[in-house]
Amino acid sequence: MNKQIPNTLEGLYLHGSIALNAYSEGSSDIDFIAVINRPLTELDVKEIANLHKALNQKYKGTVMDGCYLLVEDVGKDESEIKNCLYVNDGKIKWSNEGVNPITWWILKNKGITILGTSIDTYDFNVNDKILNDYILKNMNTYWANRLKARKKYQSMSILLPNKLIDLEVEWSITGMLRQFYTLQEREIVSKVEASKYALKKLPERWHNIIKDAISIREGSNIRYYNSKKQRINDMIQCMDYILNTSNANHNIKF
Repeated sequence: MNKQIPNTLEGLYLHGSIALNAYSEGSSDIDFIAVINRPLTELDVKEIANLHKALNQKYKGTVMDGCYLLVEDVGKDESEIKNCLYVNDGKIKWSNEGVNPITWWILKNKGITILGTSIDTYDFNVNDKILNDYILKNMNTYWANRLKARKKYQSMSILLPNKLIDLEVEWSITGMLRQFYTLQEREIVSKVEASKYALKKLPERWHNIIKDAISIREGSNIRYYNSKKQRINDMIQCMDYILNTSNANHNIKF
């Protein structure tokens, strides 16, 4: 970066699973925020695209997921950020989808400084209300829509490959449980830690599907079901339970 676009990069910071001490080789992304001191030109964007393409080819299976942000945009609400270059899996686009209250909370409280001044020098904070409001909205949009879409799997479970079911169980159960944990504890932890927490908080009815998701996330071959249909049904019903419980706990009606 400094060779191709000198005097531009002010800071480089890591958040996500690495900052939560939960990085899993082969499944976790390297989540980053690159802070720049001026708007990027078209030539700059091409150079950055080439840089990430080269990194993606050199380190196959390791995905970088992050944003290039102006100094003054660090910590801002996504609606206020106009020029954010987003990178995922070696591809770039103009989008602010990589910045949200979860990003800022992890960065502020647990972020890792690779280059530049300490994160503490940036004047921003994420209070409980901002974090809760964002998560509840996310639960009732992204996760509610995902739940609705996955219900079609119930009628075709026998046709689904185990690998796809593994992917769905791991992503949906651990993802929703991490949101559940934050709503309960006002903190952000790894997906596995949140799922283990749920084993103590949620009814035993959901323990097998939660343990299934943890096992997949940790790279274990242990599974807790013999029936594809039962596995899919439990995933969908557990997702529905997490969503409804979260809304009920916070007096949200949808």
